[in-house]
Amino acid sequence: MREGLRLAARLLESDAYQDVADHRIHPANDILASDDALDLWVRQTAGTARHVSGTCKMGPDADPMAVVDQYCRVKGVKGLWVADASVMPRIPRSGGAHATVIMIGERVADWVDVG
Repeated sequence: MREGLRLAARLLESDAYQDVADHRIHPANDILASDDALDLWVRQTAGTARHVSGTCKMGPDADPMAVVDQYCRVKGVKGLWVADASVMPRIPRSGGAHATVIMIGERVADWVDVG
């Protein structure tokens, strides 16, 4: 979690996100700098959710809100793909998201092997 949060903070500060976010709210820099403080922040803040989707919009380069392209590649970050329900605009009505998420993961895995 520490490594992922620190990577996310660096990505947010990158040129690729300069027009997307003004600043990071949490965790603060002093928390990111300390393993112990970050561990405590994660224990107090992180949680789970079911069937979250649509948080990484898929779309063309012309869409400033699109996070990934049609191959689930994260725009502006070489070698990073998103292969989960976050690329789905909504959860399927029958049967839940499980089978669809597996299919997305399998399909993206094929693209990653090729590209």
